[in-house]
Amino acid sequence: MNAKTIYKILAILIGYGLIIGGFFLFGQSLEDRIKVLDIIVSILVYTQLVQFAIYPLIDLDNPAHKEVGMMGIYFYVLSAYCILAIGLMFFGIVYAIPFHIQLMGQIFLVFLGLLGRVTTLHSGDKVEHIYNKEQQMKEGKVTLKIAMDSLMDEIPQNQPLNISMRKLDDIYEELRYVTPSMSIEAKHYESEFCQTIEDIKVLMRNADLNQEKIEEKINRLERILSRRKNINS
Repeated sequence: MNAKTIYKILAILIGYGLIIGGFFLFGQSLEDRIKVLDIIVSILVYTQLVQFAIYPLIDLDNPAHKEVGMMGIYFYVLSAYCILAIGLMFFGIVYAIPFHIQLMGQIFLVFLGLLGRVTTLHSGDKVEHIYNKEQQMKEGKVTLKIAMDSLMDEIPQNQPLNISMRKLDDIYEELRYVTPSMSIEAKHYESEFCQTIEDIKVLMRNADLNQEKIEEKINRLERILSRRKNINS
């Protein structure tokens, strides 16, 4: 635990102490049960606010950054709860509102705050779901590029080939125009593309003998990629 964390914890604890001590010093005229209720509510409000000093607004370890989608609703709900809870305490003291009314009012506000929190978490889950879906859609395109990279990397390791490098270069460039998709048809063509590349790599082990077959496979790569590019969703 570093010094920054220690000072942060001390500041938070002193804040709790000031809240409790303030009520006992300046709230002597309050009925005991109202005083206890107001202390609990004040601590609850304070805890909601100081959590930002403990937990970061955005979890940098989670690439989905779902907190961004939650932030607007969360700040609105938190602000509304804090203002209403403090307002009820204030008017309860000024107008001597009976304890049972204050208690039910504070419980109702906590209930609304919890509902708001549930809505906030739902929004965060939705953001994370969309992010995960987009990542899954991109995986197919990345797989094609990785497979093509592996093929292009192997070519210089062999003897000079009489194959159409121009076609391979064109295929590599055309991968940029593949639209991410999660459809079954897209996955089929992606799998077929990768398998064809593996076939070419096997044939290249004896390139002179398999020259014609390699060209056929390269032409097949072109056809598969063309069909995959036609899938837009």
